[in-house]
Amino acid sequence: MRVVYVSHSKEVGGAELHLEGLMARVHATAGREATLVCRTDRALDEWVRRIEARAIGVRRLDLRTPADWTHLSRHLRGADLVHLMLAYPVGKYQFVAAQTSRLSGRPTIATHHLALDIDAIGLPGWKRRLWSTLFRRYGRLAQRHIAVSVSGRDLLITKYAFPAGTVDVIYTGVEAGRFQPLSSEERAQLRRALGQVSAGESWGDDTSIITTVARLSVQKGLSDLVQAAPALLRRRPQARFVIVGDGDQRATLAAQIAAAGLTRQVFLAGALPPETLARWLAASDLFVLPSHFEGIPISLLEAMAAGCPPIATSVGGVPEVISDDTLGLLVAPHQPDQLAAAILSLLDRPDDRARIGAAARARVTRDFDREAGYVRTITLYDELVARRA
Repeated sequence: MRVVYVSHSKEVGGAELHLEGLMARVHATAGREATLVCRTDRALDEWVRRIEARAIGVRRLDLRTPADWTHLSRHLRGADLVHLMLAYPVGKYQFVAAQTSRLSGRPTIATHHLALDIDAIGLPGWKRRLWSTLFRRYGRLAQRHIAVSVSGRDLLITKYAFPAGTVDVIYTGVEAGRFQPLSSEERAQLRRALGQVSAGESWGDDTSIITTVARLSVQKGLSDLVQAAPALLRRRPQARFVIVGDGDQRATLAAQIAAAGLTRQVFLAGALPPETLARWLAASDLFVLPSHFEGIPISLLEAMAAGCPPIATSVGGVPEVISDDTLGLLVAPHQPDQLAAAILSLLDRPDDRARIGAAARARVTRDFDREAGYVRTITLYDELVARRA
């Protein structure tokens, strides 16, 4: 079975890491072959190199010209199944790809990593109406749809009239075994090293390390985190914020941090290798994700798998992960004061932090296993291809 994946993303985030793992799993299975179609943006170069290193074929097209559409059509006709990865609900690239896939006559699945109400996006009125109309067509362009959360599934069905029988919920997941608790000695050593790398100072047990892992984009609400920092630092002057990730908002965030006089308390650490990130999360006191909208954020699952107690905004599928306050705290989006209060609340309760961290790790290990999601997706492939045969 040859599966062609189409990704419209311009940068690498959780959806792209999920896709990378899924393609590797499919390609390593006897009798299956994965290939990828994606953009030519330079921000994707390293991601593409990793995929090609697994002997997975990659075709980079921008789909701006009829010649690109012809190349895509020819590529899709050689597939047994097409899987569209929608990291965002609006955009010409994925819509052209969906139309082309439909015309190719190949069974098509669409994964909606960020199913959200287009009316709530900050677009001009005519654009909202256009994309709301076009998005409804996805319900007919693909035979099956995967939502990564129950809330996403409900939105596709109730807001955009996708047939209920065509929408499955398959949670994104993580490989929990990569995230192991640290011994007291390892944790202390790593915290000292983390402080040296981030701030040129040694961080001990008296330092509260608050870590965020996210693309540096408006979606992730990182400006709210910077706004929350002064109120927290007045009560906890030894608190330190470490923001891991890169993106187009890096310069804006750096300027905001400098203007607030927080360059010694809030640090932009850039992207980290997965093995380093796993250990940093295990050494942190809290994980905070102040997103304005989400699907199921992989960084949240990774933090919980590392036993790091989470605080996140109650958007998208996040309340399905942090389903009660034994697993972490939820706050409203766009509310820096609430965010600061929640952080302070958990910093003041070390015993509760330990219990929440252990419960969060157990929750992700049990209910958000990456391999289980891959198996369900591949089973869906087999059903669609068998039905066509």
